[in-house]
Amino acid sequence: MQKPRESKRKAGGRERLLATARRLFTSHGAANVGINDVTDTAGVARMTLYNNFPSKEALTLAVYEEMVEATLGRLRGMSGIGKSETARIAELFEYFAGRSRESGYRGCPFIHASLQAAEPTGPMHALVQSYKRALRQHVVELLDARRANRDELADQIVILLDGAVTELYIRGVTDPMKAAARAAKTLLAARP
Repeated sequence: MQKPRESKRKAGGRERLLATARRLFTSHGAANVGINDVTDTAGVARMTLYNNFPSKEALTLAVYEEMVEATLGRLRGMSGIGKSETARIAELFEYFAGRSRESGYRGCPFIHASLQAAEPTGPMHALVQSYKRALRQHVVELLDARRANRDELADQIVILLDGAVTELYIRGVTDPMKAAARAAKTLLAARP
């Protein structure tokens, strides 16, 4: 039987590994970070890593699954009560603009992670695809239910978000999030 102190230490090692890997993966790219980088930076033994994650892929998936849940949780937690449809969509763009001001911002971490995978299939691609579908569904729910073309409009808004988030990292456009938010507002006004 595992002693309570061992259990706490194991949980602490797991959390340290996840936090360290998240920092390293989002700043350098998961493909550019080795297991030794994670364990050395986290200050844990390799065995701690392998006691918690059977492989680097398992660690990488755990990191990005945690990030997906956190992002979707924040989005769902934004109170749209009493706000107009336009205000709810504007708040979505503001959220992602705020993320771009965080230290080490490199665009959408999920798109970035999916592009590093050797194949455009597999668990990471499936995770990112699932996140993008959940984001799209969230946008559908932000739109007024009486709209006849909610699904198409949600697709267009997600595409605007993805483009703006990418441009915020590349900096090829002066203010991509404002431009994308204005485009979304135009779409909302043009489509009853």
